[in-house]
Amino acid sequence: MQNIIRPVFPALLFLLLGMIFFPALSAISIPPFLNHKIIFGLVACSVLFFMSYRFVKYEDSSLSEFNLWPTKQSGIKLGYGLLIGGLITGLMLIIMFTLTDLSLAAIDDQSWFLFIMASLVFIPLALMEEILFRGYPFFRLSKVLNVRWVVLLTSTLFALYHYNGTQSLVTLLLGPGIWGVVFAVAAYLSKSIAVPLGIHIAANFMQALLGLKADYSAMWSTTIVENSSNFGVNIEALGIALQIVLLIMTILVFEFSIRREKSKTQE
Repeated sequence: MQNIIRPVFPALLFLLLGMIFFPALSAISIPPFLNHKIIFGLVACSVLFFMSYRFVKYEDSSLSEFNLWPTKQSGIKLGYGLLIGGLITGLMLIIMFTLTDLSLAAIDDQSWFLFIMASLVFIPLALMEEILFRGYPFFRLSKVLNVRWVVLLTSTLFALYHYNGTQSLVTLLLGPGIWGVVFAVAAYLSKSIAVPLGIHIAANFMQALLGLKADYSAMWSTTIVENSSNFGVNIEALGIALQIVLLIMTILVFEFSIRREKSKTQE
């Protein structure tokens, strides 16, 4: 038992400290002339990166061993992640707008430049979450535990982290929880946080683009049109179905990759 607890404890401690740090940082008052979200994200990324450095140094290891130091391939992997995230989110949105009564309307006088500049906040906000949930703790636990359990644990914590006081546990698990699985599988298969970071940024950007993220400016507004020419499928039910399909597809890719790795090892 001790052989498991000792290597697992640092990763769990890191996760605990990170999840305590986020709400503590949110409570700090930031001058109104500064962008609260950008400052929050940049400070959080800096602190978590420093924590990662201290934890790996304590183990006489390096950030590179835990896939946290940029390499020549990081930019390419980030690009792959942006492409994958854009395709997944775009396809889900196309299906939603095709089969339901949702409709898009352009927002007058909205500037692409201002929207893109405002959307830059997604980079540090996504990065801080990737460092915490798919960084040092994820790769540390993957060395000593079955990676399936690691994906389940980090995805569940990722879902709970998004609790705002109103959602049910089921809503969290079927929303952020499923995306947490996608990000975790992407991190494991790519041995990098660059791919899940790209997926994360792309998904947030596209949702904000269509006004599906609160407190963010949008280029289009999403409304419900009664008696539209679409199929009129229930929006909530279809959304849940698409999330479940995404989960199933991710698990299939994950299991196929794990079994292929095992067969190569046996050869």
